Amino acid sequence: MGTDSQALALSGGPISKYKASSMHSDRNILDIPSQSATMAVIASLKEAGQDYEFYPTTEQQIQTIAADITSILETYDVTNIHSRSVKLLDVGCGDGRVLMALNQMLSADEENPISTEMYAIEKASVHTDTYRAKDITLLGTEFHETNFISKSTDIAFVNSPYSEFSVWMETLLYQLNFKLMYAIMPERWQDDPAIKKAVERRGIKSTVIIAKSDFYIAPRQARAKVHIVRFAFNDFEADAERYNNASGSDNRNSRYRYKPTLGRDATDSFQIFIEDELGLNQTYSETTNKFYEFAEKERVRKELETDGTESFEIVASRGVLWALLENYDRDISHVLNEYKKIAELDATLLSELGVEYKALIEGLKEKLLGFRNVYWSLLFDELTVLSCRLTTKNKKQLLNTLSANALDFTYTNAVYIISFAVEMANELIETSLVEVFKELTCEKSISRHYKSNEHYYRDSWRHSTTSPNDNAKYVLDYRFVSSHWTNFGTNSWDSGLTEDARRYCDDLLVALKLLGYDNFTYSSGYKSLSAGDKLIVKGTDPYGNLIDLLHVRFYKNGNRHIQFNQEAMLRFNCTVSRILGWVRSKAEFEFETDSVKPVEDDIWHIGDGLKIKPSTMLVLTHRQAA
Repeated sequence: MGTDSQALALSGGPISKYKASSMHSDRNILDIPSQSATMAVIASLKEAGQDYEFYPTTEQQIQTIAADITSILETYDVTNIHSRSVKLLDVGCGDGRVLMALNQMLSADEENPISTEMYAIEKASVHTDTYRAKDITLLGTEFHETNFISKSTDIAFVNSPYSEFSVWMETLLYQLNFKLMYAIMPERWQDDPAIKKAVERRGIKSTVIIAKSDFYIAPRQARAKVHIVRFAFNDFEADAERYNNASGSDNRNSRYRYKPTLGRDATDSFQIFIEDELGLNQTYSETTNKFYEFAEKERVRKELETDGTESFEIVASRGVLWALLENYDRDISHVLNEYKKIAELDATLLSELGVEYKALIEGLKEKLLGFRNVYWSLLFDELTVLSCRLTTKNKKQLLNTLSANALDFTYTNAVYIISFAVEMANELIETSLVEVFKELTCEKSISRHYKSNEHYYRDSWRHSTTSPNDNAKYVLDYRFVSSHWTNFGTNSWDSGLTEDARRYCDDLLVALKLLGYDNFTYSSGYKSLSAGDKLIVKGTDPYGNLIDLLHVRFYKNGNRHIQFNQEAMLRFNCTVSRILGWVRSKAEFEFETDSVKPVEDDIWHIGDGLKIKPSTMLVLTHRQAA
């Protein structure tokens, strides 16, 4: 294990520029939460019953780590791809102060700013509820439920609960894919056999105490004396020697003439898992077995929907999420057990059967990660109550954001994702309504401007290349002509409306649904429409009455003759005016728009019910029979 003296072992090499002073100790350089702010967070944690040994990393500790990273990056490239962001992961992230400070430090270099992606493992919702605003992506909640083999990062940090530091460090050193890892641990870590074994098994070449510290004057005081330790796969002394030799050599082909890459010799945690847990060692065989996510998804879906199956019964008694969790655990256990059986076979027999080791490993990895994608996708299919309230563009944004998560499929993580989806969807719902309103806006669609700006915008269309109504307040007419590039394809095999025209109609129905209308029926399908045809959409109003909601006649020149139900358009105008803050009351709306008759209260208040309550979606997680 390393000591403080080892932290200076790089002197004379390319990393000898280590200067703690380069980070400055001024709070204006690294924006660390104040003591009062920290104590307020601690109070919130205690009140919520989520004080899981939260002893925030101190400003001095963060500056020490930041200075060490700065020093290393002067001589090392984190990645061979210049444009790729540096991934930062904090395990037991707390309020995110370490990630935010490191992000600030890495991006502060005016000559060579480094962009980052911030990731976290944290179970206290008091903390995780703040992550979206801080641009921190949650990768896991419960430490012991997180599959770190599927996680990778460039720079990792952990300040674990000291009652569990040995288990946490053993797990991370064995399973996490990283290039640099910084850990704050009690001094006794040096005598911990589990950590020693993990360092040796993983092939970590550099274990260095970069500083000794304590929490005597911390925002939350404790008596613990700790070490700040850096783990890395690079042999920094050897790299420094090679770098210096190459820099002074005329050999232009020298491998070390330029910056060496951080983590170049990192071992694969998944490979170690395969060897240690499953007992699979490399043979000379060759095989492949592709994992098809679509087929697996359909298989699970059929089990959930078939009466008499175990999965169907769980859906009925405990809810969809618990049925998915049961199936996921069963599928993962089955895969691991089957591969363990392969490990028990004679290597010669496997060779004769043509089983190739590398393909076997890739197949297992593909299945384990593939099942995670399958079950997240099945859960997202249950979020239609969210996606159906979004326009095409915003629906795609929501699903892409959710699909990009790297969380393991667990109950706690699913609850987080569902809550995250509701929060994001609620933001996009209002955006969707405003975007449809803006897309409908043109010179012919505006019935009248608000009194407060009518004189300014009345004749502006003919004098400007940009829309004069970008900042105007106005009321849309219930019928008008909207001009577009085209409505129909030019190829002989194209039938019906173009993709853009179909998307346009779909988005209009999303807006109508948000305004309280439902049960839509179409006079004809998109594919059967031709130039001059009219699409009629009927639906039920908020009182259950069946009415004509929308007429759209499509012409070959791209024009669309649109007619809304008049009350529906009034609801649209009222709701958008409230979202955009154009008016503050019903009376003001009536005055500004010169309304002929008063607006009814239920029409004015339709915007109050736009957003979805988290409880509506969290019913997926109910534990009726748990």
